[in-house]
Amino acid sequence: LAGAPPAGVHLPGPSRWPFVVPIGAVLLLFSLALPPRDATGATTGPVNAWLFVIGLIVSLVGVAGWLLEAMREWRSTAAVEHGAALAVAAPAPTTALVPKTAALVPAGPSAVAPATGYREPPVGVHMPGPSPWPFFAPIALTVMLLGVIFSVVLLVGGLILGVIAALGWFLDAGREYFSTEAVGHAVPRTRDPYSVWPRRLVPLYGAVIVISFLITLAPVGIGWLNGLTPAAATPTPVSVPAVPQISASSAVSFDTATLIVPAGRPFDLVFNNNQAGVPHNVKITQDASQATVLFDGETITGVATVTYHVPALNEGDYYFLCKIHPNMNGTVKAMAESGAPQAPAPGSSAPPGTSPSP
Repeated sequence: LAGAPPAGVHLPGPSRWPFVVPIGAVLLLFSLALPPRDATGATTGPVNAWLFVIGLIVSLVGVAGWLLEAMREWRSTAAVEHGAALAVAAPAPTTALVPKTAALVPAGPSAVAPATGYREPPVGVHMPGPSPWPFFAPIALTVMLLGVIFSVVLLVGGLILGVIAALGWFLDAGREYFSTEAVGHAVPRTRDPYSVWPRRLVPLYGAVIVISFLITLAPVGIGWLNGLTPAAATPTPVSVPAVPQISASSAVSFDTATLIVPAGRPFDLVFNNNQAGVPHNVKITQDASQATVLFDGETITGVATVTYHVPALNEGDYYFLCKIHPNMNGTVKAMAESGAPQAPAPGSSAPPGTSPSP
């Protein structure tokens, strides 16, 4: 409803820009979630260029419009309301900190609540106090978004953070509401930044974030530490499984960086996609350039399992990856099951650096 606020109180008008800016942010998000793909489904770039450019333009226009509109409002308020306040000899009275049921005590604009130091707003105006939860809530949403992209552990951690932020926000708002009902305005405690800061919950908040990221990055860290282990002085026999298996639990990497398969014959490869709602597959190429594709498995959305039928590979090293998430990759080692070299598979040639048995 239109109307004039009390003297000394400025209420900003409606603005379209808080509606425009999120549209640009959503377009930028979709440019990352929907990268361009070729006919085989493999990504050909990190972002969708058209969505990214449109989202960036909309976001910049929204931010610039919001800033210009806010500055115009600030200047007009400073020129009109501030000047008018200086010209008024006797400003409208306010009330000191008294219960709603008691008589209102008129006071000048410089009146403060007894023993608090907090200046009270004009009669009938409620000014909400500071709250840290509008800062903590977006952190929870960010962790949840990372969980959708990388790991269900982050998604669960973000949900826990969101519940903490929602409860903290609700309790702050409840205390402010009841104090306003009882006194006539918010009590000083709800307007004191030091009093409303959640000293006990902040360490818990940080612990949930740290634990979530540590669990998510643990496989990567363990793999890196294993890579630092020096090689054994003498080679040890390697067991070649008759039916190899591989699994994926995140969009960062497969659960193993080395896949050992039998050489010289077709074999079945069991792939376990353990990441709920995320598509993965297994693709085998001659090397990291991916110029020669030897096998391209069906893409499945987790949680699911599929058995691939892979054609025969000669002894040697090859490259495997997920074509949906190329950063998930590793080495395929085709080895003889008997421990002795095998002849090349029919109709194929030996990879560089290998030779068939005599």
